[in-house]
Amino acid sequence: MRTLLLSFGCLATLYTVAQRPTHSSLRSEKLPITNVGVHEDHEDTRAGGDVLWSENFQNGLGGWTVNTPAGSVVWQLTSSGNTGGYTPGPLQSTSGYPGGSWIMADSDAQGSAGISETSTITSPAITGLDTVAYMLLQFEQSFRQLNDDETTVEVSGNGGLNWTSYPVNTHIPGNQSTPGAPGAQVITLNISEALNGGSTDIRIRFRWHSDEGYTYSWQVDDIALIAAHDNDLTLTNATWSAWDLDQPDFLNLPYTVYAESELRPLNFRGVITNNGSQPQTNVHMQVVVDGPGSNDITLTSNSRSLAPLETDSFFIDTYQPPVVSGPYAITISAVQDEAEDQLSDNDADLAFAVDPFLFARDNGALDGDLAKGTDEYILGNWFHINGFNNELTAIEVALSDRSDIGAVITVAIYDENLDQLQESEEYTIQAGDLNAEGEGNFISVPLSSPVSLTHDKSYFVAVHHYGGALEVWTGTSGISPEQTSLVYDGGLADWFFTRSTPMVRMNFDPTATTEEQAATPFRPTAAPSLFTDASVVRYELQNNERMQWTLTDVSGRIVESKDLGAMGTGIHQIEVAGRSLAPGAYLLTLSDGQQQAVVRLVRSSMN
Repeated sequence: MRTLLLSFGCLATLYTVAQRPTHSSLRSEKLPITNVGVHEDHEDTRAGGDVLWSENFQNGLGGWTVNTPAGSVVWQLTSSGNTGGYTPGPLQSTSGYPGGSWIMADSDAQGSAGISETSTITSPAITGLDTVAYMLLQFEQSFRQLNDDETTVEVSGNGGLNWTSYPVNTHIPGNQSTPGAPGAQVITLNISEALNGGSTDIRIRFRWHSDEGYTYSWQVDDIALIAAHDNDLTLTNATWSAWDLDQPDFLNLPYTVYAESELRPLNFRGVITNNGSQPQTNVHMQVVVDGPGSNDITLTSNSRSLAPLETDSFFIDTYQPPVVSGPYAITISAVQDEAEDQLSDNDADLAFAVDPFLFARDNGALDGDLAKGTDEYILGNWFHINGFNNELTAIEVALSDRSDIGAVITVAIYDENLDQLQESEEYTIQAGDLNAEGEGNFISVPLSSPVSLTHDKSYFVAVHHYGGALEVWTGTSGISPEQTSLVYDGGLADWFFTRSTPMVRMNFDPTATTEEQAATPFRPTAAPSLFTDASVVRYELQNNERMQWTLTDVSGRIVESKDLGAMGTGIHQIEVAGRSLAPGAYLLTLSDGQQQAVVRLVRSSMN
């Protein structure tokens, strides 16, 4: 597990996360590419979408040159890729997988921690395309981010004298991979600006840079230059609600589930680029909302013309979702008067839901998880309350199957200053609580008493694990804007933010009470849980059982254990003496050989 460095204002900048690979489907469609080299035809025979030049590395590097001015990471030809640790694995490109070759910068295998790395690989001269003014560069890739590693494509239209930079992977969060990795992600860049109306000597350069070394890898294959279509709009970004760091609160975060009492106007945003060779007229964003029942609507933004290579943002702020629970499917499209030549990149399919009581930011299906080893941690999300008279009765959390059965969690709500307002009773994790990748089973943990929420205030809700030998891996699902999902690292005693969205939700259901925890085995309680001389742990048996208990410290070391033998039904108690214990936290685990329950004790340092 590695350290992720993030830079932001009021919170600390160090954070460690372990993340499972994601397996999202890819929307990009790749044009068919063969190793055709340069077409020598005249300009008027080259239709939009024609492959003008390509490289798939099946015959080696073929004149590509490598330069490494810093560090030990060197671009190389590979047929096996990176297979260690949390790296994506061998790139599953069109021509390279299985049995083929591709190129890779592999910091995981070649890098050294704390050592800056820079390595480039540059194509030979690509000639004969000087009559093509509008051109796209397309390639397949797999990449895993650690700490702001830089992956840049550079293009020269004058034989390497000047270069135009195209950063890629800038939105991949720390310790996450490109979608679908190790499956190939298709990247398409409009490089017409670098050609300056046409070029007799084009060079392509892939640049890898890491400030700290020993990060992950970037794998690339099936590179092609493609003639731009005449009419080709691309929807490069789309959301149903826009938020940035300049906003004073979290009102406009793109929540994935809105409680009926928390509905608010949505702010649709789309960024549209003209990647074609001709001007496009009456360009606008269209939003189709397919709601439950008859709650469907089509919305249209203002329009304008876009010249080739021009990009603009489009807005719709007039949609208020109805107070009707259910799923809402959204299609956001880039539309123009001209007949679109390349429809595959014009749309984005999004979704949110309305629920009677749930308020959420995650995508509902586990795509990663997070833990802090033996250290205590608090992990959760910011929410902004827009409604009136809301009471938070419970907090929902999803845990991954790397969590230990019998570990203890609590949930809590905090105010805008991160001061705790209310916490739950301790909850003991059971086998049925856990999720494999792609699953979304939530535990609803009631607060000790409901908390009245104030209109136009932000609140932080979180899961709390005390640390120790039994691990709790909280599920993550989706990507959070920076500073909107936080973690408290007990080992470092500080707050940090994470870009992976914790699966932690608000629940306003008035029927959620502490009775929901009645299914916890043995229902153990400790009185007092913070003690000096002694604490009494009481538990209840519904049947005759053979019981034993074990007391461990936070490192997992067994401090004391006892086989209680056969015990009858009813309430029993165990006295834990404090005089032989060092100050600190302890876990007492009750077990009948089939089930177990854990209660947390803290030996105070006060006399």
